[in-house]
Amino acid sequence: MPDAHITIEGLPELLRKIDNLQDMKRVANAMRAAALHVKGKIAQYPPESAANRPKERGSWYERGYGTRWPGGGRKTSETLGRKWTISDKDGGLTQYIGNNVSYAKFVQGPDDQAKIHEIRGWKSTDVVAEEEAKTVVKFVKDEVEKILKE
Repeated sequence: MPDAHITIEGLPELLRKIDNLQDMKRVANAMRAAALHVKGKIAQYPPESAANRPKERGSWYERGYGTRWPGGGRKTSETLGRKWTISDKDGGLTQYIGNNVSYAKFVQGPDDQAKIHEIRGWKSTDVVAEEEAKTVVKFVKDEVEKILKE
């Protein structure tokens, strides 16, 4: 299952300054908001290409259905974009974004992504994590700074 991994440097030191359980819940809520943000980015489909358009001859891939051909088709889509989930541990301070679609790792996996999917604009989870790392840090840092100023 592909997943996204972002490490927030300095977070343990900041969290040591927070000794109130309610404050920790606020940080966990910021982590959840950051995870929802990243999930939204990972779940985005690239624009449709010629591979998604009907043809008079040959096959194409219809999103939400599967492989189609003139006069028929095979429903194989597992709706990748809708299957991204978030779970947490450590009281919400660790967030996991994952997908259990059988072919997810070949479309967006950091190690197994098929080159054709990269060419067609599918971002792997590690690319999205790298692109969104500063935003994730800002979610958490802003909340921690609010707490420390109170």
